Amino acid sequence: MTRDLLRRRLNSAWISILLALFGFVALYPVYFVIVSSLKTRREYVSNMFGLPQALSLVNYAEVFDRFNLWRALLNSLVTTAGGVLLCVALSLVLAYAVTKMRLPLRNFIFVFVIGTLVLPVQTILFPLYQTLIDLRFVGQYWGLMIAYATFGLPLSVYLLAAYFKGIPDELLDAARVDGATHGQIVARLMVPLAMPAVATVAVIDTLHFFNDLLLPLLILPSSKRTTLMVHIMLFRGQNDLSVPLLSAGLFIAMLPVLIAYLVGQKQLIKGLTAGAVK
Repeated sequence: MTRDLLRRRLNSAWISILLALFGFVALYPVYFVIVSSLKTRREYVSNMFGLPQALSLVNYAEVFDRFNLWRALLNSLVTTAGGVLLCVALSLVLAYAVTKMRLPLRNFIFVFVIGTLVLPVQTILFPLYQTLIDLRFVGQYWGLMIAYATFGLPLSVYLLAAYFKGIPDELLDAARVDGATHGQIVARLMVPLAMPAVATVAVIDTLHFFNDLLLPLLILPSSKRTTLMVHIMLFRGQNDLSVPLLSAGLFIAMLPVLIAYLVGQKQLIKGLTAGAVK
């Protein structure tokens, strides 16, 4: 009995140490960015890793003054919101079609869509880019929104389809008897019942789209339409920026993502754990 108790305590201690180590690795970059952004250049050189002696917002004022981040932030918010709405709408329709509609080859369609998750991004990027050129969407917000939805669709469909399968078919049959169309069933029945999964998809897509560098750099080459992350990285390469100044820009870029996660974290956890316990 004593040996079993000792073994359990040792296992619990090792797990706690590993979790603490992973937490430190994940949170230290955030700490470094926040602390560095509040230091002056001179203080950063003399005290690189410690806390600032006095809080200074000079770096934030200089970032907005020199680099016009308001425009880049607006571009990121517009493209991210549009991409998320488009991806969620398409995912809802496709997940409903492959789980609740009696379509021929619906299992094949579902496997085909999910199978694109294992494809390297480079294999899809060129045909997608060529399609956007043919549609004259390169340099347009819509082009980036479509690209975001394309890459976010497989995982979104997978998560929504897994949730939809747990909704009883009897509810849908009752709605059809009352004369509801497929669109009304999705909007008025499936979405409210699957709100945790919808919120999960929206939060994951927001995190991915807002932080993306490759697609905005490729599809929105105009300097007036660059997204926030691209804007910061381009100025980092073209100018001799100090670490505190760059940290201020990075923290500004982190804020919308952190807010989106904090707002949707409860629904995110519900959506990811749905179906885990019967």
